[in-house]
Parts: sequence; C-alpha cells; structure tokens
Amino acid sequence: MAPEQFEQFKQNPRHLFIKAVEKKDMETCLVKAAEFHGHFCPGVALGVMASVCGLWELDVASVFFDGIMEDLMAVVEVNACFADGVQAVTGCTFGNNALVYRDLGRIAVTFAQRGRKNGVRIRAVPDYRDHVNKAAPQFYKLMEKVIIKRKGSADDIIAFRLEARKAAFCLVKQPFEKILITEKVKPILPKQAPVKPSIVCPECGEEIMGSKIVQAGKHKGLCFTCSRHPYLEVEGQGIVQRNGI
Repeated sequence: MAPEQFEQFKQNPRHLFIKAVEKKDMETCLVKAAEFHGHFCPGVALGVMASVCGLWELDVASVFFDGIMEDLMAVVEVNACFADGVQAVTGCTFGNNALVYRDLGRIAVTFAQRGRKNGVRIRAVPDYRDHVNKAAPQFYKLMEKVIIKRKGSADDIIAFRLEARKAAFCLVKQPFEKILITEKVKPILPKQAPVKPSIVCPECGEEIMGSKIVQAGKHKGLCFTCSRHPYLEVEGQGIVQRNGI
C-alpha cells in the first residue's frame, strides 16, 4: 500500500466505503464486502444492496458512522451471508454494538438512527433468484451439491465459486426497485450497550465483562464457564442456549 493510501486509512479506515456509497458504486462495495466476508455470493450482494439503499433512504450522511456512539443501528433478521454485506458496508457490527440480530430467518434489515422516530426496513423480493438463474444457471444446482449436501468435488467447488461471483455481480447491477422492497417503520431498538468494569474471575483468572458474571448465589462473581451457568450462543442454527460447559 502506498504511503498516501495508508495515511488515508489511518485517518478514516472506511473512506473507500464512504466514497463508494456516496457514488452508489455497487461493485466497489461488493468487492470490499467480499474482502470481509471471504467470497462472493448472492447473499452478500443482497446485503450490500440493502445497505446502500438503506443509507440513502435514511440520510446518506449516515455513511460516516464509525461505531463509537452507536447512533446508526442495523437490525438484521438472518444469520447468513446477507448479514456480512450489511456489516461491511454500514460499519454496524456485533463488535461495536450497532448490529442487532433477530432470529427470524428473513433476508431483511432495518436501519435506524437513535433519536429519530422512523427507520427503514428493506427486504429482498423472492424473485431475486430469477436474476441469479439468468446470470449463473448452474449456481443453485452447485449450491445443492457443494453447500447443502457437502458432496462436491474440488472441481465443483471451483465452479461454484465462479457461478457465485457471476450471480453476485449480476445482482448489484440491478436497480434497487427490482431486487428490494423498502418500507418506513418505527423501529424497536435496544438500549445502548452497558459499560461495566471488567472483572477477573477468581477461579480461572480470566478477565470477564462485568455484565457476564454470575450475579447472585453460591457462584456469585464467577464467570459463566466456571460456574456452569447457561449462556446464549449465536451459530448456524440461530440463537441457542448452552447449559454450561
């Protein structure tokens, strides 16, 4: 990376996304999102499209969000590739507490800004698959073999990546109104994340968030792991409860 580029990233690590969203440069957004997600696919392309559309629907100035104040919020309804497109483009992530996950299994996201009554919910139209089939006729057949049945050969995996890339770039070239449905909503947002001092668990010696220790009873002050306390986990199945280790 050239020194001047490096300096730009030091000043604002999201400057390429900002420029791309302002110009509605969908292909650059897709490439940058795939850098985060790891590969190209229709899901991440839909997340990219929903995010650019949502930022413009709210106020394109919201693209300058950097996660510090939790003022821009994204509420995703699926834990799949779509969510990574949203996180990459908007900067609303699990780590900065600006991403909310609702375990509904819908290709949809709501964008809102704290202090405003209205937000925008954006969802994919069911027939977006028609565009995928036209651009990459083998995509769903290969997805069945490689991803769902997990029986694809090395050649199948290579072919699947190529079809997924074609499908992704085809989608982001479509007008928003062909792929997305938008509606104004009154969002339900969580309170801002609590900030509590970290605590060292007296049993394992690890530093733990102050909100993630047992609050009462004989295991008071211990981490969930040492106390065998139930905890929640976000995984491929959605949100599941684990009953201690």
